[in-house]
Amino acid sequence: MLKMGIIGMGKMAAAHVGWIMANKEMKLVAICEKNKERHEELKKIYNVPVFFDADEFLRLDGLDMAVIVTTNDVHEILTIKALDAGKDVIVEKPMSINYESTLRMIKAAEKNKKQIFVHQSSRWDRDFLHIKEIISQGLIGEILVLKTFVMYCDQGWPSWGIDGMENPWRIKKEFYGGMLLDWGPHLVDQTLQIMGKDPESVYGILQCALWSKEVDDHFLAILNYSDNVYCQLECSNNSRITLPRWHIIGTRGTIEVKGKPEPFWDEVEVNYIKKTGKNDVQTTKLAGIKESGLEGGFYDDLIPYMKGKKKDFVTMHEASKVIKILDLISQSSDKKAVIKF
Repeated sequence: MLKMGIIGMGKMAAAHVGWIMANKEMKLVAICEKNKERHEELKKIYNVPVFFDADEFLRLDGLDMAVIVTTNDVHEILTIKALDAGKDVIVEKPMSINYESTLRMIKAAEKNKKQIFVHQSSRWDRDFLHIKEIISQGLIGEILVLKTFVMYCDQGWPSWGIDGMENPWRIKKEFYGGMLLDWGPHLVDQTLQIMGKDPESVYGILQCALWSKEVDDHFLAILNYSDNVYCQLECSNNSRITLPRWHIIGTRGTIEVKGKPEPFWDEVEVNYIKKTGKNDVQTTKLAGIKESGLEGGFYDDLIPYMKGKKKDFVTMHEASKVIKILDLISQSSDKKAVIKF
């Protein structure tokens, strides 16, 4: 039984607690929350001790794993504190605010012989898993172009958090908000998993257009591969008309996942040439789909991975590479130039 403790009991942390409490091999034993006014309420809801001080929380006897679900700006300092206290760590994406920060986190994990698991939860999105299966079956041949979009426009994005628009941390520079560090980790991680290799170069454009002048609310990234193969990643909270969630062109076929105004993507179409030479079109409707990132498979697979029963999971080195690419996208936007990987 893994004894789990949450640091940062905000809106996303409530989802983490739900997954922990639903797992028979995990137990929530403590919460660390900086807002003291919420402590009594949290004690009543979860029936566990609630701490203000992270160091005191980490000294709790029997705590196995710290789950860090704070704003992006403190991911590194809290992760290293937990590792130095002898705890394994789950940290919400993005792993941290820049690539150098992730390297310091990895160094601390290796020094303490502990593990960092980054909550790249979109790896368990049903649309993503389905298209990976289609590609692995060879139905569309070799990938020529991959396009992935998340395009919407609503107040739900900046107001995400326990305080809503009273403290919209996602659009504040001090918390390292912005679309690139929010949706960017999902899109880059999924793309790298599909492509199976690193890009040769990166190009990016960041816009601070409608919601904030401090951080981006729209980004475009192009990951360039050999033979002019490329991946286009684009995300916006400024688009009142959506685009396909996925559009992947291969040498023998094309996959498209239909876009929706909210992140529930459940319709997958593949148009391809069969081995007989005849054209075929398959449309799949995924039943019982959940919002992107909320399928919960991360927690289902974590303990089997730690026990060696499951081969693949999100490694800290993979998550660090995601942040490296996000850095390059930002640098490219600043320099208005293509940046070599």
